[in-house]
Amino acid sequence: MNAPGTLTARLISGSRSIPGAANALKSVSPALRSALGGSNAVAAQYGSYMKNGALITPTASQANLVTVAEGGGLANAAKAAGTMRGLGVVGSAGATLYGVVNLSTYDSEKIANNPDKFASDLTGTAFNASLTAAMVAPNPVTVGLAVGTGVVYAGALAWENRENIADAWNTSTEWVGDKVGDLGKGMASGASKVGKFLNPFD
Repeated sequence: MNAPGTLTARLISGSRSIPGAANALKSVSPALRSALGGSNAVAAQYGSYMKNGALITPTASQANLVTVAEGGGLANAAKAAGTMRGLGVVGSAGATLYGVVNLSTYDSEKIANNPDKFASDLTGTAFNASLTAAMVAPNPVTVGLAVGTGVVYAGALAWENRENIADAWNTSTEWVGDKVGDLGKGMASGASKVGKFLNPFD
């Protein structure tokens, strides 16, 4: 996702031109950067591969953790992942496992009684599974699946909670309408006071 020429790479490159951003990045020790974001050296050592006759050397965030684990073991895969990515993998994998267990409790009667809930649980589990795959092995296919299932999951959640969303929308529009009305009354009152101040004989 952050290979040269991609949107993320351009954003990272652009951040270097922001005053203080480059110095802020330099002030973080290399050891801390590796611990949080993953080791580029480990990713390059165990995650490199050949493509179209060229050697591809990934950064820590680009590395396929399965490839790194096959070449250097789980410890080096953890070093390449870093804390932030590692926590993301563990969290999404745990959510996927919970979703699978939850889906196993459904039967045809339960689905028929609450199809909206089943749809959101099913799409949520699919999203967490694809997100796990994208974080473990980032490539256009896994990232595309994560985005696609995420959109479907968001739609299923919105449909399941459509009544609450509609109620919240109505409440918020009423609140905004009341505030705008109060603001209009306040402005009219203020204008009247200013007019009286400018023309005390009125």
